[in-house]
Amino acid sequence: MSESVERAGAEREERGERSDQGYVTDVAYARQFVAELAPSMLDLVAAMNGVDAPPTDSFDYCEIGCGNGDTLATLAAACPGGRFVGVDLNPEHVEFANGLAAGGGLGNVRFVARDFADLAPGALPPLDFLAMHGVASWVGAEKRAELLRIASARLKPGGLLYVSYNALPGWAALEPLRRLMIEHGERVGGGTLERARAGVALAQRLCDAKSVYFASHPTAQSMLALMQRAGLRYVAHEYFHAHWQPMYFADLAREAAATGLHFVGQSPLYLNVHALVLPPALKELAQTLDDRLAFESLKDFALNEFFRYDVYANGEPTRSAATTRAYFDDTPFGTLVAEPLVQRELKLPHYTLRFAGPLFDALIPALARGATTARALAETPALAEFGVHRIGDALQNLALGGQVVPMRTRAPSSRAQPTRGLRHCVPLAYNRAILAQDLSREHAIVVASPATGNGLPLSMLEAVCVRLVTEVDPDDEAACAAWLHALVARRALRFVTGEGRSSEPAEIVAAVLRELPRFREARVDKLVELGVLAPTPA
Repeated sequence: MSESVERAGAEREERGERSDQGYVTDVAYARQFVAELAPSMLDLVAAMNGVDAPPTDSFDYCEIGCGNGDTLATLAAACPGGRFVGVDLNPEHVEFANGLAAGGGLGNVRFVARDFADLAPGALPPLDFLAMHGVASWVGAEKRAELLRIASARLKPGGLLYVSYNALPGWAALEPLRRLMIEHGERVGGGTLERARAGVALAQRLCDAKSVYFASHPTAQSMLALMQRAGLRYVAHEYFHAHWQPMYFADLAREAAATGLHFVGQSPLYLNVHALVLPPALKELAQTLDDRLAFESLKDFALNEFFRYDVYANGEPTRSAATTRAYFDDTPFGTLVAEPLVQRELKLPHYTLRFAGPLFDALIPALARGATTARALAETPALAEFGVHRIGDALQNLALGGQVVPMRTRAPSSRAQPTRGLRHCVPLAYNRAILAQDLSREHAIVVASPATGNGLPLSMLEAVCVRLVTEVDPDDEAACAAWLHALVARRALRFVTGEGRSSEPAEIVAAVLRELPRFREARVDKLVELGVLAPTPA
């Protein structure tokens, strides 16, 4: 950290601004949902790497640096058997998160406004899962060591730690961009948002002028474009912490190992498969590496890694191919979309995954009809010839390609009072609260899916259609049009229609009415399977 940044932090403290040891607290972070934090996804990472994982039906979970609580509240709604605790330094974050939980009727999550280092010894129960999204990049070395000590002390043996962070070497080219914004922001003065606004404006001016730095570093241009899309709250928290520090994987892995936390794997899932991540020219070199940590470091340079989503286990994990085999043979998997929307090809940085041939032609329709296991599928006439292990391998390929997810096989029963005469309702109080919020493009619309134990992002169009089919008879076009006109009169909505973006009420109503038949045919049954919708009692 530069002397100028340290000096600026001290000067802000003297002016009475909230700094909390260099961490930005005068600006609330942007709302976000991170699907990788779900227990089911952490278990999936562990299983792909041959490691036994905690249960996902009854467990204790903590997120340190939980922000506004969107991720944790959604997971609590999707996993009623879990017990969740969110910890954040910013009281504004925690107040919002507690309101989110209360509005959704969640009794299995609580949020605490506190520095994680000040947690009392009994503040957290023995944990199955502990998550820290981005926090490790925003604190100094001493605080990061405290984070790892807490993880080691509070996780049960075999419990999983999720830690994500800005990674090197990818961020090396971006440190000058951060320095530029901070230095200019300090000259302008004001609160963090004002400094961030000034810093981004200067950087954009230099980029537009085709300065050599931006011309030489296309990644800096891309990151500046991301800042413009994500907004100043993102910029303030991503760049303006005094202790901002991207890290090499090897350094963090060594620090974690010193406390008894050992690397298991990472997201996205395909990054756990050695054959899919390195370019062909490096495969021979990779064969000379004698351990996983050395391979990970090589991979980060091959991919110029910017951000890592890593999973660690408390205690030295035992890796076993039999563990991976048992997981993919016996865990139910299903799709998040109807069969025609399942992708049959996925392009990776160096390779392309193709889900084609007789096995996938029979497997994908079966999974799209409902979640099931490889063992159960092997007993069906259409798939019996392939055997349970080949089907399990195909499930693994579909999972690392993002086309299937681990699921429960039974959707939850309806707990909502449906509008009289309608065929569907929204069973979870939390989802009803989310759908009743202002539908904004400033943050994602994510509802809880009890079938997956995770959140499910909805487009604004899908969210409006969910509300429409549960509040109005969708067969009554006049009633639907009237409902939509009333909705857009109350809220300023912007939709992507066939003609592009639109905020005109008449165009929005027409677009939704055009989309509604397709939504009912292609999405309603799947949303019932996922637990977002439920049939109403006859």
